Amino acid sequence: MGERDSHEGPSKGDAKFDIQKVADGVHVAVAAPAYKVNCNTAIIESDDGVVIVDTHSKPSAARLIVQELRGLTAKPVRYVVNTHFHWDHWHGNEVYPAAYPNAEIITNQITREAMATKGLKRIQDHIRQGPGEIAQIKANLATAGSGERRAQLADDLKHAEAYHAEVKALKPALPTMAFDRTMKLYRRDREIHLLYLGRAHTEGDVFVYLPKEKVVITGDAVIGWTPFMGDGYPADWATTLDRLAELDFTHMIMGHGEVAGRDWLRTFRGYVHDMVEAVRAEVMRGATLEEAQRRVPEALAPTYEKPFSAYGVYRPWRAGLLLNIERTYAMVS
Repeated sequence: MGERDSHEGPSKGDAKFDIQKVADGVHVAVAAPAYKVNCNTAIIESDDGVVIVDTHSKPSAARLIVQELRGLTAKPVRYVVNTHFHWDHWHGNEVYPAAYPNAEIITNQITREAMATKGLKRIQDHIRQGPGEIAQIKANLATAGSGERRAQLADDLKHAEAYHAEVKALKPALPTMAFDRTMKLYRRDREIHLLYLGRAHTEGDVFVYLPKEKVVITGDAVIGWTPFMGDGYPADWATTLDRLAELDFTHMIMGHGEVAGRDWLRTFRGYVHDMVEAVRAEVMRGATLEEAQRRVPEALAPTYEKPFSAYGVYRPWRAGLLLNIERTYAMVS
């Protein structure tokens, strides 16, 4: 992105966004690193309103996007799309119907059910775990001495306390509309396709495709660093990405990381496929999980360690790979 296509967006607490133009009327708010991770948000303006894709880990972050929107357009948000049920993509949902009373929230039926069961339970988990997290930071702070480490812990404490207050006050807004495999929004100046292409990062990942602009929004089915597979389906993931690759697009707005192109999709898909096949081969030879976690990284490192280390601050490649191997081993063995 050239400088003219990007500007520093609003920030508050640990939520900070870089607003980038991807196509005419299509922007992305790229989330900066945060104590409580925020996802990217896509902003799609049409003749009669705005579509928002994903709403971050907390309402305060979503309010920053609403603030930015009011500087971009006077049009209302008509639809909010959630790509999957993970907390950092939908905990800000409540902000949009409050700011735009006619806004509808959309996902597919699989993801709505996951939000209503696993997602709501995880909110309670966050509330229950918050005091322990805060107490641990305070204990670390008490022994930190002075300098950069102490300053970082003090900052973490402030953000942990702020997040705990927000999550206790959440008014979870579940989707008001759900589809099965495909839903299309036809505006006078734009088509917006909502697609279910199969299991990947979760059981119900939603892709948002703009055929005229050749832009696809992937949620966390494709991200800029080593994927989290704790709720994923590694053996299905590459096939789902093959279906994604059949679409005619030039730009990917990912769930996390900078806007990317088809080259990164090939690299990301290759990593998922090769990791699964390497783990499958270890299982077939009777290897233990520990043996697989020792051998698979060495097999994959020459191809994937460097490209997946560009965002090492988020999830170091080898640490993320070990977790991916564990999930895959459990599912294929």
